[in-house]
Amino acid sequence: MLEHTFDRAVSAAGSHRVVTVVNDDHHQFLQSPRRLEAPGRLIVQPRRCDTGPGVFLPLTVVMARDPEAVVAIMPSDHFIHPKERFQSVLDEAFRLAELLPGQLVLMAAEPDAAEPDYGWIAPGTRLSGSRASLVSRFKEKPGPEEAEAMHRRGCLWNTMIVVARAAALWQLARSLRPVMMARFEALRPWIGMAEEAEAVDLAYRAMPTVNFSRDILEQAADWAVVLPMRGVHWSDWGRPERVEHTLRAIGARSALPAAALGPALPEAALA
Repeated sequence: MLEHTFDRAVSAAGSHRVVTVVNDDHHQFLQSPRRLEAPGRLIVQPRRCDTGPGVFLPLTVVMARDPEAVVAIMPSDHFIHPKERFQSVLDEAFRLAELLPGQLVLMAAEPDAAEPDYGWIAPGTRLSGSRASLVSRFKEKPGPEEAEAMHRRGCLWNTMIVVARAAALWQLARSLRPVMMARFEALRPWIGMAEEAEAVDLAYRAMPTVNFSRDILEQAADWAVVLPMRGVHWSDWGRPERVEHTLRAIGARSALPAAALGPALPEAALA
């Protein structure tokens, strides 16, 4: 999944513009069982503080280099297929972010089930001349009945794939989570300096725990537009049963032992 995310990111921005963030305890998996070369810049979080700092630490690197940058946030635990169609929607999102410099463009999946474990987005007014809509409402992990109602109303899954100007993300987080952003503001001048690693460690010593989806995106409906990823199969592979569902949806069979994905899968075959 990480390699596929690298591939999508390099296709979008070129290898020298990719910034990857890992937790300190995940760093070992880039070395073993085989070495993975991260394109661009790799930066390590000293400790876990949820997904908010996980987004804004690499964004601090980007802002130190180019405050005018337009960025795409790509979580690495997603399955996305086909790549070419995703790339086309991503290009559309970049164009929207250029036209709407103060807005976040959220690339959302069209749901095939009332999944209560995902975040949901309710689209509002359609933008003139665009497939995108204003965001009416966010709901992070609704209950089963609410998820069913949102599915019936044509709401979309929040993939957490966000395209925006780096400065717009920075300003939004500063207004919603000033304590967290004060630490990244203090860190920013040290990016690229010999003391960078020490400065990152110092910034994280009192870093608050912030969830990017719940504590930032869900509070930012007025800052966001949503772009549906039509023709793209998307799944968060955080659970084995979703891997099984995805393979069946795209007509593939697993090359993993059945025990890895659950008893419902047949024994291994070709991927």
